[in-house]
Amino acid sequence: MVSNKNIFCASNPAKLLDALWLIIQPDISRLSEILIFLPSRRAVRSVERMIAEKMGGASILPTLVALGEGADDPDIVPIKNDYIISNNERKIILAKLLTADPNIRTFSAALPIASELVRMQDYLENEGIDTANFDWINLVDEKYAQHFQQKAKFLNILTNVLPTMIGDKITETKKRNDDIRSWKNLIGNKRKIIVCGSTASVPASADLMAFIAEQTNGYIILPGKISGRVQDFELNTNPYNAEYKFLQKINLSPSDVITIDTGPSDIDFYNFAFGNTGGKTSLRTNAKLIECSRESVEADCVAEIASRAVLENKTVLVITPDAAGNQRIANSLAHRNLIADFSGGRSGTMTLAGRAILNLFDDWIENRDQEFEKIYKKNNYDLIKTIVSIIDDNMYKLSPEFQIDDDESATVWDAISDVSDILNRNGIVLGLSDARSIIADVLSGVSVRPPMNDSASVTVLGTIESRMQTADVVILTGLNEGMFPSIGYENSWLPRHLSAKIGLPSPDRKVSLMALDFMNLSCGLEVYWLRSKTAGGTQTTASRFISRTDVAQHGIDTDTEILSAVHERDNVAYDPLDYSNPRPPADKSDVYVTELELLIHNPYAFYAKHILQLKPRDDYWKEPDARDFGNLVHSVIENAAGWDAQKIISQLDNRAREILPHGSIIFHFWHKRFIEIAPAIEKMLNNTNDALVEIKGSTIIAGRRVNARADRIWDGGVLDIKTGTVPNKKQLIDGNMPQLPLEAFIMQNNGFPIKISIKSQTPVLQFLQLKNNNVKLIEYSDSDADKMIQASVQKISQLFGRYSNDFEPYEYYETSDPKYKAYDDLARVDD
Repeated sequence: MVSNKNIFCASNPAKLLDALWLIIQPDISRLSEILIFLPSRRAVRSVERMIAEKMGGASILPTLVALGEGADDPDIVPIKNDYIISNNERKIILAKLLTADPNIRTFSAALPIASELVRMQDYLENEGIDTANFDWINLVDEKYAQHFQQKAKFLNILTNVLPTMIGDKITETKKRNDDIRSWKNLIGNKRKIIVCGSTASVPASADLMAFIAEQTNGYIILPGKISGRVQDFELNTNPYNAEYKFLQKINLSPSDVITIDTGPSDIDFYNFAFGNTGGKTSLRTNAKLIECSRESVEADCVAEIASRAVLENKTVLVITPDAAGNQRIANSLAHRNLIADFSGGRSGTMTLAGRAILNLFDDWIENRDQEFEKIYKKNNYDLIKTIVSIIDDNMYKLSPEFQIDDDESATVWDAISDVSDILNRNGIVLGLSDARSIIADVLSGVSVRPPMNDSASVTVLGTIESRMQTADVVILTGLNEGMFPSIGYENSWLPRHLSAKIGLPSPDRKVSLMALDFMNLSCGLEVYWLRSKTAGGTQTTASRFISRTDVAQHGIDTDTEILSAVHERDNVAYDPLDYSNPRPPADKSDVYVTELELLIHNPYAFYAKHILQLKPRDDYWKEPDARDFGNLVHSVIENAAGWDAQKIISQLDNRAREILPHGSIIFHFWHKRFIEIAPAIEKMLNNTNDALVEIKGSTIIAGRRVNARADRIWDGGVLDIKTGTVPNKKQLIDGNMPQLPLEAFIMQNNGFPIKISIKSQTPVLQFLQLKNNNVKLIEYSDSDADKMIQASVQKISQLFGRYSNDFEPYEYYETSDPKYKAYDDLARVDD
């Protein structure tokens, strides 16, 4: 294989985007004819922003592809999703096979072993090792330890039995590698093909890069700046080990790599420090080391550095190698009111819905409850239908409470639905403990990620996502052995030398790649290295990367001022906050009856909403929830006239499909409720066919105008539709839930534009409760209705009288009801 010597690197690896721009700049008028491969989707976003900025804000972009994503051309990539077996399905089939082992027996015991087997298979496929003809039992013979011989039997199941059960289907790993290689057939019509930021450590990527290197219009921009001795590059832990092997693959040497001038950097120092030449150098790094007593202090130091940088309008990139560190940093940044873009997501087991379901299963297991088996059997052993039934019947028993239709819960339902289909296809029926294990396993593989926040000044990433990212200030955290670098994948199935014999890479490869990440990121303008001297109560050892730097420059610059500032924040001088209630001038403006409930139950919330006119806004990525369900039902009923139950269900379904994502499992929950509420709606429509709908009215109470918009109103009655719980009788008689009684009062005083008779002097109050599993019409008339009306008018008159005075305090009332807590953050409740 011969390259056209079109392999490049950057003089400052932290400015790899600048190097890329210099390659594509001669063709800016033909950007659409350029194809660029990048290490991640985040890198794609970075290149998009870079090009837009260089082009003045708008531009036709090149084709940007994250390595691992396939082409869209079905003729080039003919594999459809039907021919791919998911990781979960492989795992479940393997677990079923493993239960035949007398030492395993149960699905719960088999599942962890199956997970490791799937991981091992992916590892083998990723490295291009064909195990179809392997006889693991003969390969791992009696000269090896007994536990390795036992594992060889499991590996035989993986390579000999599993293929017979899945037929021609391929794994997700093979599909991804095929997708990478398939690009070879699509690049012929491109003006330039560029691979930027990839180390070629994965065989499929290396094959594609080698093919592109052969092309006259192909360009490879390697991360780092490879320089040093060949004997160093050959070491598995050397930062350039993967790049050196790639250069060998295309018959080039490190001296053939062309350096693009992107400005000075410390990369030459790091090349010296991470080589084994010995000797001395006058070069030094500008990075500063901060050694903290414990991990929480380390996170606070990150927040201190970031806070200072943001005040100076600088961008900040934080690198954290583990999920726990990510969460600690998130908390510390939040305490400093810093908005950050986080790459890490939450496990599905940590969502409210996931925890609630697992908690219920744990209770059943502890109490030896047979409830699951009964529901499971009733639903024909369909797991997702069983979960839906459990939620329908136990929604208010589940803890913690959750919304069935928010975005987190939707992710949980989708995951359980997928695994349920797998169980059904493979004829697997579970017991309680096995079902709990399956649900926990599948949810642990789900990551609920926040959307990328491009406007945030602080970005927190893992080491892989950090490639091709930089900022004004770079903070590397967790610089301890076992964390940064972390321990590579040392497979537990084979002895190390046997792994090497069949072609598996050294577990030190991860150290090599993280060393290169460390060097590249440390070439930023302002760099901080952070580590904790203890973690989990155990003393730690400084990262070998720090040790190499320390030896090379005979000492590392430390920053004690940041640490002192963090400690000083723990000794804040006492300065009491002003917790007094707001005292605005008298408010005599018009008010809606729906707001008066706030005035009764939490005057501060009324103050924030009505006087300050503040309204909480939903996150733009928020998915439909219970409030959207209520609005949907109201909108359909508003237009319903003479409809039977079937048409009502049909219309509700149509509206639901308009607002729910296609294929959302939330539709199942909503549809089931539509079936439940439709007969009650039909009956209500027939009984109030002369009613006016969504009609406005008003009246004067204690000198102040009160407005209303009634759901349904007719001569002698008013009706309110509630998709949740309606007020109870005591609340209404005490005047604490005044909306419907005041609408009746407005009608008594001719406040609605309808003709009324003597019947409206003693109107009927009706609630149509469309609550889940509790649908009914609730009616109050005669003396009860009169008491409710008078109590509400009296209560509101008293409040209007009180707040007609200047500077009357609007108190905050502690409450557990979420609808009165929307402004708690403004009230500083938790301070």
